[in-house]
Amino acid sequence: MRVLGFGLVALIAIGLALYVAVFRNPQTEEQAAMNAAWDRFAEDVAELGDAIEGAPFNRDERTAAAGYRHIARFLSTFLAEFTDFRDPDYPQFARFPNSVARIGWDNPDNLYLAFPVRGDHVYRLRGNLSNFDLVTINLYSGMLGHTPVSDIRTIASIASDSLDADGNGDFVLTLSAEAVAGNWLKLAPDAYIVVIRRLVADWERTDEGLWEVLNLTTLGEGAPRPTPESVARQLDDAVSQARALRDLLNLAHRLTFQLALSPNEVSEPAETDPNIPMADAFQAASRGYFQLNEDEALLVEAPVADCRYTNIQLANPWMESLDYASHQASLNHRTAHVDADGRVRYVVSIRDPGVRNWLDTAGWAEGSLCARWTRCAEYPTGITARLIKLDELDRHLPADTPRVDPAQRKRIIAARQAAISRRYAGGS
Repeated sequence: MRVLGFGLVALIAIGLALYVAVFRNPQTEEQAAMNAAWDRFAEDVAELGDAIEGAPFNRDERTAAAGYRHIARFLSTFLAEFTDFRDPDYPQFARFPNSVARIGWDNPDNLYLAFPVRGDHVYRLRGNLSNFDLVTINLYSGMLGHTPVSDIRTIASIASDSLDADGNGDFVLTLSAEAVAGNWLKLAPDAYIVVIRRLVADWERTDEGLWEVLNLTTLGEGAPRPTPESVARQLDDAVSQARALRDLLNLAHRLTFQLALSPNEVSEPAETDPNIPMADAFQAASRGYFQLNEDEALLVEAPVADCRYTNIQLANPWMESLDYASHQASLNHRTAHVDADGRVRYVVSIRDPGVRNWLDTAGWAEGSLCARWTRCAEYPTGITARLIKLDELDRHLPADTPRVDPAQRKRIIAARQAAISRRYAGGS
């Protein structure tokens, strides 16, 4: 019996030794610090919900659900941004905003690209202009939510009609501190990120052409392995930007709508100040906030303007663009009907009014709208908005207003869905 006991003890000892040898993973001080950084990240993620719970328009469970999805999208986007797309030494294009990262009235007609830079390196951007109404390239000193607003400025900008391109629409642009021949943007010491806005009104034009960005200073050199310090900083930056940007948008909602505008009012177009953080220097914009019952519509009227591009879109209270694939939540100068008197009349409503210029709220009773006028000879004035009963709509529209029956609407939505599927075939 004693022998059996000694044998059992020996087996246990051998088992423990094998466990220690095979499974136990002692941590160095440096590994422990990395583990602690992950724990801090997890705690910060848990606190992101405060920005949703405290939003001024978060008054029901469906708005809250959309809000938590919204902040999760923010976090997933910024994790990818900081772990893979924010290295100026080895830049890659990020489609930002995109179908997931719907941030601050992201434009459904805009195929965004962004890439990071640093002021002491030289970059070569290649692109193609053929299938876009307008391309604007803006160089900024920071990013909203990541950089203090007071430190963000537009360093340099250029539009496609100022770029020298060949007969196929291909161009090459150099970004550097020192001037070079050909297309060139000057990099300042505080240069941080380039945002490319590629506007396309015809969604059937899905060929983007060749786009490439290279850092000529590091070209051909291998990127170093990530360090504990860099990964900890990336985790912290991702969650910090998600929280800071959401807080900033909550503040923008209070200032833009609760204080500056009444519900169902639309502002006159304001030409963008290039010094406003992350603005497109080539456009003017109008904004409004709708609050509708199911039997109501907001009739928005605007004059036709001599612009390279115009559009109007709806967003939910979180300032995300609505599902523009499955809902006609946006229109542009190609898809909107212009009445004989030279005005465009948009009908914002929950229910389909059966007119061509319907802006579908996708079930939202309240949300915001943004209208853009880009690269114009003169920016328009005289934008109006009226809250009316949906069954009285015909009294406020011209007699020849184009009508759309349910079958036609279904075909319109099917075409939008197909176009967006093609757009993001390579990923969002």
